[in-house]
Amino acid sequence: MSKSKSSSGLLAEMFSASLYKRAQGQQVRQVTGLAIAAVFIVAAWTMKINMLNGLDPNLQLIIPTVVGALGCWFAYRIVNYPRAADFLIAVQGEMEKVSWPTWPQLWRATIVVLVVMVFLAVALFAFDVVWQFLFRQVGFLKV
Repeated sequence: MSKSKSSSGLLAEMFSASLYKRAQGQQVRQVTGLAIAAVFIVAAWTMKINMLNGLDPNLQLIIPTVVGALGCWFAYRIVNYPRAADFLIAVQGEMEKVSWPTWPQLWRATIVVLVVMVFLAVALFAFDVVWQFLFRQVGFLKV
């Protein structure tokens, strides 16, 4: 990409049909694009259900369709915007460096977390009972 292309504005990039670094960061870019498109589609559906009840039935269909289509185009273009695409490419590169735990390690860690949480809940309950008892004996709490 030339210097002028990578530093072009977001508005100009939205009307472009080119792909930026097509082969890099495909998984993260696809998931991000689908998530953004899903937000717009849900927003269009919610708009149809909640906001457009009094309008002409044709407009009740056309407006959400246009909003959903523009949202999908925005999602497609934003993941190809050079700054956003470079960020997503870097995210995928960093995620590939992560060492993920095996299933036995994950189960052991989950059990440790659950045991610690139960212990802390019991300890906080015990502290609460003890402090309530002491405050009632002193006369600070009157029930």
